[in-house]
Amino acid sequence: MRRLSIVLAAAPLFGCAVSQPRVPVGRYLDGDLASVRAFAEREAVEGADENLALLLNVQGQCELYLGDDEAARESLLRAGQIMGTWATGGGEATAAIVGSESSKTYRGDPYEKAMNAFFLAYAYLAKGEPDNARAALKRGILMDAEVGYESYQADNALLFWMAGRMTRLYGGSGADAFFEEARAANTFAVEHGSRGDVDSPLLAEPDRGNLVILLPVGLGPEKYGGGTEQELARFRSRPHAASAAVASVDGASIGRSTILADVDYQARTLGGTVMEGIRAGKAVFRRSSRIAGVVLLDQAIRNSERRSDKAKAQAVIGGALLALSALTAAGADTRHWSTLPSTVQVLVADVPPGAHEVVVDFVDAGGAPIPSLRKTWDVTVPDAGEVWLLAPSLPTPPGAG
Repeated sequence: MRRLSIVLAAAPLFGCAVSQPRVPVGRYLDGDLASVRAFAEREAVEGADENLALLLNVQGQCELYLGDDEAARESLLRAGQIMGTWATGGGEATAAIVGSESSKTYRGDPYEKAMNAFFLAYAYLAKGEPDNARAALKRGILMDAEVGYESYQADNALLFWMAGRMTRLYGGSGADAFFEEARAANTFAVEHGSRGDVDSPLLAEPDRGNLVILLPVGLGPEKYGGGTEQELARFRSRPHAASAAVASVDGASIGRSTILADVDYQARTLGGTVMEGIRAGKAVFRRSSRIAGVVLLDQAIRNSERRSDKAKAQAVIGGALLALSALTAAGADTRHWSTLPSTVQVLVADVPPGAHEVVVDFVDAGGAPIPSLRKTWDVTVPDAGEVWLLAPSLPTPPGAG
């Protein structure tokens, strides 16, 4: 009975869950990035400590799109440091096993870690540090392939391709190996349901072009709980008008964008699938404990007239199992990085050195341009080196770089 009372006393600790921050996704889609950034900054201070990495990711993404590369680098690096370790304290680990999955610190699913690495790499590149950009990408590749103690096929072609480009930029070795891995990752992903092209022209000539445009397109998946105990972490796609992009330089078309990362696919096939199995196991444990507890209590009642030690033991154990079942929250952790894109696409071109006007038009599924999403830059291409641009499918916010 003493043990049972300890378990019951722990109920408030184990049952406490941390909810998804109410990120103003509508304002994000309207291009009001300053407002979303301010929300993330405020919540990082005033909200639940367990959500810090998630909020820093949203903040860093907005800062990057606003052209504040230095602030973005700091935010994304802090988030990555939290997400990059799976070590937990004893109390936190216990709460995650017996209590709600969202009672622990948010560290993100593998696809979110990969996207943190992608954005952080771009922030380093904007600072003129392609070597640090490659280091971030290599960490993202590792995170994309490992879940706990298990390893999976790394199938994010974007990370491999960018790592190869960064290697070439700073004069390192191993670029060709990264490009080969990018082709293998792309083929594997497309064959397993990712949007894209197995015979991608971009990956056929992965180091072509001195003008590179990275295009986060659409709105990424929403995570929700499914199953009888809400134990399954599932993902559903969210609609967005843009499906691709076309671009021109000085009025001459440079073609249509190529998908190198399908974020919906990445979430669904690695992070989502693995987490479903974990949550399903917790749900089975909860149901089994409840059934066993009911059976033992019923037996104890039947034997109560005998006042036997067996009846007492059945009552204590049955009550403990019912209490543990009640305390075991099988619900999946549905916290997610809600401002991620649905895909990351790429456009490259060989452009003569000098000043040029670059125009990007996002198009819908039928190929029609979406005027509100048009982006225009005046760029100067150097005699040696490359120009990289980051163009999300959002209305251009005032004051963006």
